[in-house]
Amino acid sequence: MKRIVTLMLAAMLVLGSVAGASAADIKVKGQWDFAFQWLDNTNFRDGDDSATDAGEDDFDARQRFRTQIDIIASENLRGVVFFEIGETVWGRAGDNNRDGGALGADGLSVEVKRSYIDWTVPNTDLMVRMGIQGLALPGVVAGSPVLDDDVAALTLSYKFNDMVSATAFWARPFESNDTESNGHNSYDEMDLFGVLLPLSFDGVKVTPWAMYGSIGEDVSTAGSVSTQGAHGLRPIGAPSSGKLFGKDTTMWWAGSSFEVSMFSPLSFKLDAMYGNLEGDEIGTLDMDRSGWLVIGAVDYKMDMMTPGLFAWYASGDDDDRDNGSERMPYIQPDFGPTSFGFDKVGAPIGNDSNVSVSGTGLWGVGVQLANISFVENLKHTLRVVYMEGTNDKDMANVASFNVSGNGIYLTEKDSAWEVNLDHFYKIYENLDLIVEMGYIKVDLSDEWTNDQTSDAWKLGFNLKYSF
Repeated sequence: MKRIVTLMLAAMLVLGSVAGASAADIKVKGQWDFAFQWLDNTNFRDGDDSATDAGEDDFDARQRFRTQIDIIASENLRGVVFFEIGETVWGRAGDNNRDGGALGADGLSVEVKRSYIDWTVPNTDLMVRMGIQGLALPGVVAGSPVLDDDVAALTLSYKFNDMVSATAFWARPFESNDTESNGHNSYDEMDLFGVLLPLSFDGVKVTPWAMYGSIGEDVSTAGSVSTQGAHGLRPIGAPSSGKLFGKDTTMWWAGSSFEVSMFSPLSFKLDAMYGNLEGDEIGTLDMDRSGWLVIGAVDYKMDMMTPGLFAWYASGDDDDRDNGSERMPYIQPDFGPTSFGFDKVGAPIGNDSNVSVSGTGLWGVGVQLANISFVENLKHTLRVVYMEGTNDKDMANVASFNVSGNGIYLTEKDSAWEVNLDHFYKIYENLDLIVEMGYIKVDLSDEWTNDQTSDAWKLGFNLKYSF
């Protein structure tokens, strides 16, 4: 009997060692975000006019949960899955109770934002990331005006030395796998190919980059690209139904980011880029679109605050619709120097991007006092920005002032002011309070007809618990 027990113990030890050798380390991180915000005239329409203010609530409360799980087999292999629940608006059920914010809860809003693996090619320094992942083009001043989102992609990264590295990727944002009525495969894919070359020197970082893409003519009919999503690629006034792109549509972008810190506490940042899309005509409208954008910032870091100045200029449409658009095309930007009129900076969830999602067709200049601190764990940022459109004034007869989901369309005769006063307080090591106060005033020229604007404002309280 003792011999049998000994053999069983030995077998268990062997099996345990095998299981231990193949086990993976699990790391979990994430955050809960809560937002309580008062808003008015975020579409720049008079809030007293229900016909022009449809769907706007003065107050809402919402929450979002995100968690990332890393499954680490070794330093050369790991898997990552990233889940999101929300945004859940308190009291709102949504379609089929998807939101789950109404009485009874039980929402159906769990989303897989990312799911990929990282691995190193054996005996090399080549890193491979494959799966649904976050992919962003460089944007050191205010994020990328072209692309920054989750997408199915294959990314290759290689570090040559401490100064030079390279990243190449292939991404597929859209593919519906539909077939046409004649049984032939439809051209329903969008593919993107890009390369980044980060260069790091003493006090200077430079990242030149380029991206090429192609769009199938059936992408729109497959329901992959909505009219709102196509706005960043097509001219104003393009058809809103049927095929959104021509048969042979290609696009490319090239640019570079610059960071100079050698003169600390003075620092400089700059992003410059150009984009071009060429496509067949649809009807009588030229579908070509090309343009450029430059944005720069200078900051001076002090003990109790960081004063700064930033400015950008982006090309705009001329009055000749027959030659397409002169605004830079974009796919899915995450861009913004402000916390109300744009995206990127500010609280994790809340109302923003009311002026623009990309900065195209605009120029602006702003001053800010960032990270003002007189009390431990409490910081403030004051920001004032002036903006004007760069689109020809005659485009007011063609375009709509409000471009749904993409901000507003301003001509060279239109302007806007924005003021932000934002506060950040660290309640605990893992709990932050963010209070945002924003105001935007839009001034339209007489070129617009029947477009009366009202000032927009917000007051938002955000709690963020990170773990």
